[in-house]
Amino acid sequence: MDRIPEPELMDDPAEAEAYAITDFSDVNEKFTERFTELMIQNYGKSVLKRHFVMADLGCGPGDITNRVRFRLMEALIVGVDGAPSMLKYAKNYFANSRIDWITADAKRLPFRSSSIDVVFSNSLLHHLADPMPFWDELKRVVKKSGFVFLRDLHRPNSPSEARKIVEMYAGDATDLLKEEYYRSLLSSFTTSEVQEQLRKVGLDNFCVEKVTDRHLDIYGIIT
Repeated sequence: MDRIPEPELMDDPAEAEAYAITDFSDVNEKFTERFTELMIQNYGKSVLKRHFVMADLGCGPGDITNRVRFRLMEALIVGVDGAPSMLKYAKNYFANSRIDWITADAKRLPFRSSSIDVVFSNSLLHHLADPMPFWDELKRVVKKSGFVFLRDLHRPNSPSEARKIVEMYAGDATDLLKEEYYRSLLSSFTTSEVQEQLRKVGLDNFCVEKVTDRHLDIYGIIT
């Protein structure tokens, strides 16, 4: 099945509210656990007390950003999203969280070159019509030996398979969220497509793993 891109920004107030009030605690906690596990593998247990500068790209309403902050209490974390409607909820829910919230395009980040130690991101890649400027920007802002971890959806083989995934994992969700999920699955990339993107940008040392029937993990060290 060919990819069907969806809009890059989720800035519709109804969409933002739906994502903000829906309980994604299970999948968000699994993301945080995996990210923390990989950080410890790369840096040792002392990572939990290190003063990293970290950016969550496509942070949405901020739940994962805040969960990471609780795991890595000494890190300076910046939550970045292009949709003000999403960041409104992050700023309201986590006003006292010591997280900086910035409205910005992940393809044109307001950071100096080689200024970020760690980037993490959940479900951003499939929103990008062309992911190559995003990968270039990651290479620019992340320090040498810095760490990157992305989790995203994996495109099913057919629209009917995508519908089955939606009903299996979001059958009780609102019609709006189910349609968003379906469109996101159709807009996502396959393992081989992500590997080719990374090869083109010189990040072919990154790992690309299909970790569930619908998720890819993409991670590695900037060299």
